[in-house]
Amino acid sequence: MRILDLYKDYHINSSTEGKNVREGWVGVHCPFCVGSQDYHLGYHLDEDYFSCWRCGGHPTTQTIQNLLSVSYGKAEEIIKRYGGVSKKKVEARVRVGTNKFKFPNGDLDMLPPHKKYLERRKFDSKLITKDWRLKGAGPVARLDGINYSWRIIAPIMWNGRVVSFQGRDISNRHQMKYMACPQDRELVQHQHILYCDQTKLGKRAICVEGITDVWRLGPEAAFAVFGITYTPYQVQAISKLFEEVIILFDPEDQAQKQAKKLEYDLLGKNVKAWRVTRDTDPGDMSQDDANHLVKQLL
Repeated sequence: MRILDLYKDYHINSSTEGKNVREGWVGVHCPFCVGSQDYHLGYHLDEDYFSCWRCGGHPTTQTIQNLLSVSYGKAEEIIKRYGGVSKKKVEARVRVGTNKFKFPNGDLDMLPPHKKYLERRKFDSKLITKDWRLKGAGPVARLDGINYSWRIIAPIMWNGRVVSFQGRDISNRHQMKYMACPQDRELVQHQHILYCDQTKLGKRAICVEGITDVWRLGPEAAFAVFGITYTPYQVQAISKLFEEVIILFDPEDQAQKQAKKLEYDLLGKNVKAWRVTRDTDPGDMSQDDANHLVKQLL
């Protein structure tokens, strides 16, 4: 859809750069969530979908309806006029013609600081490293000019191959706790898929936010959507893999709103979905408590 033309013609303030706008996206003020108006609602220029960094993905017609304050039918007409479609089947796309996938430079060995980070969080560092093929970025680790130093690098597997990665800061000095592979090097965009071991999960699983939550609950139990701002592509992937999903997001209000939204989206895909809440993030639970929870839920 020619979204820039649409925004210009309807006098919608938009931005293609800034702290809340990634490359390849166009940001506008989100009409679905409250708070500061900082271009949190993004439209992906290549993949043709809307997602807010705070409140998650939204259907195209509903988004245009809310942005322009028009009826649902009028929104569909406008979308068609600007070369878009209001409804479409979404699938995770393999990226073609992009830069070659690779990890940040350096040896990427799991050094004592990486192991100590895991141990401070009460993880079994040897087991977690083996189960998830973790790598360690040391003091010098860069890729395409991006600094990934002092992070645990978690490969993201999909359909039996590594397609991306996510780096978790262990120093508490970086502003961003999590940094993903540059988008033009991902073989499949991580926001289109799930963080999980597909070979170990059954038809019933627990959906969590982040990779450390999955580490805590275990590869036989959980998968993650890389935060609360899930996309329609991830909903489609979940519906293909699972018959029943228990959603266990962090206890904060915004996360719980997103959990409720995801529940409804999955029910609309004929996936039996329900939510549970705990007073602490799954990744911060003790291992005994996490094991007990998994036994209860699965």
